[in-house]
Amino acid sequence: VAQKGHPFFLPLMIPIELDVRNLKVSFSTPQGNFSAVNGISFQLHRGETLALVGESGCGKTVSALSILQLLPKPAVNNISGEIIYSGKNLLSLGAKQMRKIRGEEISMIFQDPMTSLNPVLTIGEQLIETLLQHKSLNKKEALAKSVQLLGKVELYSPEKKLKQYPHQLSGGMRQRVMIAMALACEPKILIADE
Repeated sequence: VAQKGHPFFLPLMIPIELDVRNLKVSFSTPQGNFSAVNGISFQLHRGETLALVGESGCGKTVSALSILQLLPKPAVNNISGEIIYSGKNLLSLGAKQMRKIRGEEISMIFQDPMTSLNPVLTIGEQLIETLLQHKSLNKKEALAKSVQLLGKVELYSPEKKLKQYPHQLSGGMRQRVMIAMALACEPKILIADE
């Protein structure tokens, strides 16, 4: 295969799913503005696996949260650049439009499942709620799909796990639940934060 720059190099016509252009994010702190992301750009092509690699605190999580507009609003001082998905700049979309994209088209596996799962709802209630919000399923179908999803992430006795609360599961099991929830709506893009 010819390398880029070679006279016979022809780029593959693989569609770009996500195009992040010159993303910059800064936060207001008591000490002043803190630049968390300073001009990152990348493209994710359909079927491709892409990794953002760097030391702790370099902006990987902030970049991922920016894609889904999940950064804490009062703390964000400035966010600029473009995040193009399906021909739209995600940074310019409203909350209602982003709710449709989140989970359904772009989903995220969060780093800490204990802070991402609701402690007062069972695993089943949370999975079923996700499916009812984003899929055309009734409650019985959502329950069956939830059992299937927990089986897919290799949690034994999925029917029993659905009745348990997050604190009743080990850390590894909670992480598998988060993976099942992220996969529930069969998103086009899956972001895994570590």
